[in-house]
This record gives sequence, structure tokens and C-alpha cells, in this order.
Amino acid sequence: MSDMSRASKLEELDRVFSEMARFFISQWLIEEQEISPKQFILLRVLLEVKRSTVSDLASILRQSNSATTIALNRLVKASFVERVRDEEDRRVVWVTLAPKAIPMMEELLERRRCLVKNLTEHLTDEELDNFTYCLEKMKQSM
Repeated sequence: MSDMSRASKLEELDRVFSEMARFFISQWLIEEQEISPKQFILLRVLLEVKRSTVSDLASILRQSNSATTIALNRLVKASFVERVRDEEDRRVVWVTLAPKAIPMMEELLERRRCLVKNLTEHLTDEELDNFTYCLEKMKQSM
């Protein structure tokens, strides 16, 4: 494959990724909840890990502690996240999902599962396996 051919294929892949991202966000993120895609990702991590420190969250999200703190401050203000001091070591502050956020996240994740199901209905099992394999392989470079 020539360099130009590969370059044009990569441009097409970038275009498709961008369109898919916009489509996903427009279809399953609830505007009334006033959370951004980045905030959704942060909330999803907290849903999975149950509790975390800011620095551990920042590491998982691959962003700075200050950017994570800013996002958390907004989520605390919206009552989606709570900060709790560790009872044994008062210097440690744990970040957890607020009870209000759990049903919202479950609804958003269910919407996303349905969307993925609908988008992949026309793929054969083999195509779906290959697609997943390729995405996993790409993820390893992150």
C-alpha cells in the first residue's frame, strides 16, 4: 500500500470516528442532565471503581489533577459526586458517586448499549469479532 493510499485511508477513518462520536453523543447523552461527554466518562469510572482519590481518577482519565478537580467541582455542585474524608487518614479525600447519579448513569449506559446493538445489527458475528479485535488492538497504542 502506498503512503498516499494509507494517508487517505487514515483521513477517512478519522472522519468516520468524528461522525460516530458526534452521533453517539447526540443519541444517548441527556441534555437535561447538563453533563458533558468528559463528565460522563468521569462518572462512569466512578461507577466502576466505587470510590477514588482525585489523583487516581486523573491517572485513569489521563488528565491533570487540576483538570480532574475542576470537573469534579462541577459534578459536586450538580450533586452527582460526593467528597468524603477517610476516617483513618483525614488527609485522604475519597470521591464517590452521589446516589442521584446512579440511576442517571444506568439509564445512559442502557441507552448506549441499545445504540451499539442497533448500530451493529447488520454485522455478522465474524465482522463484530474483527471490529472488536481491531479496536482492542488500537487501544493498546494508547
